[in-house]
Amino acid sequence: MQEAYVNINSIPTHIFTWGRWIEETIPEKEIVICITGNPGLPGFYTEFAGTLQKELGDLPVWVIGHAGHDDPPEASIREVPQLSGNEELFNLDGQIKHKVAFIEKYVPNGVKIHLIGHSIGAWMILQLLENERIRNRVQKCYMLFPTVERMMESPNGWVFTKVAMPLYSVFGYIFFSFFNFLPVWLRLMLIQIYFLIFSIPRQYLGTALKYSKPSVAEKVVFLADDEMARVRGIQREIVEQNLDILKFYYGTTDGWVPVSYYDQLKKDYPKVDAQLDTKKIAHAFVLRHSKPMAGIVRDMIQQHRRG
Repeated sequence: MQEAYVNINSIPTHIFTWGRWIEETIPEKEIVICITGNPGLPGFYTEFAGTLQKELGDLPVWVIGHAGHDDPPEASIREVPQLSGNEELFNLDGQIKHKVAFIEKYVPNGVKIHLIGHSIGAWMILQLLENERIRNRVQKCYMLFPTVERMMESPNGWVFTKVAMPLYSVFGYIFFSFFNFLPVWLRLMLIQIYFLIFSIPRQYLGTALKYSKPSVAEKVVFLADDEMARVRGIQREIVEQNLDILKFYYGTTDGWVPVSYYDQLKKDYPKVDAQLDTKKIAHAFVLRHSKPMAGIVRDMIQQHRRG
């Protein structure tokens, strides 16, 4: 595994790679790129992507998070712009431009991309397919627990808009500022207690600590709020035009993407390549189900390799 912060659209962005670094030659002529969900901290995807690359064997796997969701170390000379006055960099449109810039800069011509989109990352993939330069480079898209429609109407969307957002608006900045005022050892201990309660592996402690920074949390919430406003009905024209390269994977216990969304997709597009999970894998699969999910995605990719 290799990682570094690289400037994409003038924003320091944390990139993780397995197999080949972003500036190396790619003799395989195929690559896997994973676009994260929200929060877009790629550190949560290390077990998933590392396992996937190991099982694929020869294909490089890269993970890119979202602009502003993972600040570089304090000693770094690179700084992420503040949210206020730079909203266009961190909303959905800004995040899509961020992914386009990354692909165009680092994926060589002639290399086909297997695009994985988790949660809102799947919706971003649909927007990327509107860009002909990107569309021509795509081999297949794997839409995992895809929040591509009716986010506000979902059970979790209702909780976010009716409960979480009002609370954050009043107490959010105060809470995160107070939390970050605590000594690091105490913050880690509190996060570890939370992890123990919810059976989350300790390996994500460092990533969770980054997520608790006020400057990161506000951008995560800002993006989520934009998602509620923008992700409404499914974008039928985009889906219809790209059915041959889209693979959807839905959960059965997903508060963001209920099974009824899967049923409706199958009804509207009888020929769609959509699969319903049988292992009760959670929407946030990276926290507890990285390895089984990596095995599922490995099988998908193997079916769609270049001939």
